[in-house]
Amino acid sequence: MLYELRYRFTRWIAYRQTLASLRQAPDSTLVDAGISRDEIRECARHASLRH
Repeated sequence: MLYELRYRFTRWIAYRQTLASLRQAPDSTLVDAGISRDEIRECARHASLRH
């Protein structure tokens, strides 16, 4: 159970960090990456699953 809690916490931290980074990125950078502002949450969620 402790492992699962730690795993979820690690994913949540990765999600929050990615979300903050993408929200701070200029529109031109997001366009270059193929991400719209509406897709930021989904991209952050997807990135957190890789941790």
